[in-house]
Amino acid sequence: MKGMELSQGFYDLYKEQLFADGLKSFRGYMAAGLVGEGSECYGYDDELSQDHDFGPDFCIWIPEQIYQENRNRFLAAYAALPRVYRGYQREASEQTRVRRGIMTIEGFYQKYTGILHVPANAEEWFRIPQSFLSVATNGTVFEDFYGEFTHRRNYLLAYYPEDVIRKKLAAKTVVMGQAGQYNYVRCCRREDWDGAYLAGGEFVGAALSVIYLLNKTYKPFYKWAFRRAESLSELRHAIVDLKEFVHLRDARENAVRKKNLVEDICNEVACALRKKGYSTSSSDFLADHGNSIMVGIRDEWLRGRHVLEDYD
Repeated sequence: MKGMELSQGFYDLYKEQLFADGLKSFRGYMAAGLVGEGSECYGYDDELSQDHDFGPDFCIWIPEQIYQENRNRFLAAYAALPRVYRGYQREASEQTRVRRGIMTIEGFYQKYTGILHVPANAEEWFRIPQSFLSVATNGTVFEDFYGEFTHRRNYLLAYYPEDVIRKKLAAKTVVMGQAGQYNYVRCCRREDWDGAYLAGGEFVGAALSVIYLLNKTYKPFYKWAFRRAESLSELRHAIVDLKEFVHLRDARENAVRKKNLVEDICNEVACALRKKGYSTSSSDFLADHGNSIMVGIRDEWLRGRHVLEDYD
């Protein structure tokens, strides 16, 4: 059974018990669902996922003030729910207690954004990594009577402001050029396969970031980056090429093919950058596009950052 189905079934069956008696009046202020850390929040869980922190648990999000005034009552009510559901044991690990159960709306989003409010300017947006925003906006909200949790969720799902997209694109395209087109190729020529492996890894990570940015979708934790990319609509051929690049061993017999893959991926990214109006550079070297992208940033604070600065 998938974790999301297990979680929602458990909530639907026992939500009346959770908000019985003295807590019933607070139900109109809460949201419930399964969002956050864990493969089940992405729908990527399988049998292997069930070896740790897997069970019929869910999240309840309530305003900070209400939580502080009634904390012990809420926690006791959640702890009193049945320990077993459909043959699955509810987890009692510290990690599960942090990820699931009763929590505040403000605290949940602060955990992943670093601020209590929704990001209000380019600097606040820029400092939040893609993977954190991916975690904060995944999963499913079962119901939200108060609406504040969903309001914040939808605000984040609307994606980074354009200037922030530009700054992050600039940083990652420069890395793609330096790590892939320059350093990876030089390492192969020297037959420095250890260095080639590291340069290739930097290139792949940066390329995936660029692909997600151009799809206006937050890149998840690295373990899920390729899997989530399967659903993206832009630069699909580049994703196929990246997978081939990863699967080929760094060795003399694969050096030419991998170099060609790097160039193909960079060319496709460059074409997309020009088509979408992010870059006006005609260069074949992707790092040059990073500098072109920076020119189009209107926000003074972002434009003053080093081209390679990023928080992802």
